[in-house]
Amino acid sequence: MVILNSVSWAKTAIGAVTCVRPKNARGPVLGRIILFLLCSLPVTALPDAPDAPYLTLPELGGGGTVSLEQIRGKVVYVDFWASWCGPCRKSMPLYETLYRETGSEHFEILAVNLDEDPDDATKFLQQHPVSYLVLSDPAGTTAEAWGLKAMPTSFLLNTSGEVVKAYPGFESSHIEEIRNDIEALLHQP
Repeated sequence: MVILNSVSWAKTAIGAVTCVRPKNARGPVLGRIILFLLCSLPVTALPDAPDAPYLTLPELGGGGTVSLEQIRGKVVYVDFWASWCGPCRKSMPLYETLYRETGSEHFEILAVNLDEDPDDATKFLQQHPVSYLVLSDPAGTTAEAWGLKAMPTSFLLNTSGEVVKAYPGFESSHIEEIRNDIEALLHQP
C-alpha cells in the first residue's frame, strides 16, 4: 500500500512495501505507523452508494478516450495503479484472470494509471499484460477527484454508476472477496 501526497509523489521503500511519505513525515518510523494504519483499513462498503466522480481519460498509448458514461449499464471495477506500486504487481495479473473469467458483456475493469511518465506504465504492461481498458492520468486529477488516500485503491460501481464499495490497498487474499462482490452485483435484477 502507498500513501499518496497530492499529485507529486516521492518514491521510497519501507521493507518490501512501496510507500510515499507525506512531506511533513519525520523519518521512517512515522511512515511505518501511517502505513500500518492504512493497511488495517477495512474494505469499505459505502452505505448511500454515491454516484462515481467524473471520469473521462485517454487510453494509455492512444486509441481514444473512455468515460464512465460510455460503459454505464455494466458493473465496473475502477483500479488506480502505478508502475512503481509494489502491490500493483500482484493485483494486475489477478485482475486479468478475474476479467477473463467474468467476461466483458456485463462487466468492465478500468485501470487508471497514475505514472507521471506514461512510458513507465507501458513498460510495466509489457511485463504484466492485461486485456481490459488501461487509462492514463499522469497529472493525477482523477485520483484527486476520487479522493485517493492509498495506492492501489479500487472502487466497485453498480450498473447505475454508483460507487458501492471501496478497496484501499491490495493483498492477494482480497481477490475472492472482490470476485464475490462483482458476482453479487452481476446477479442483481
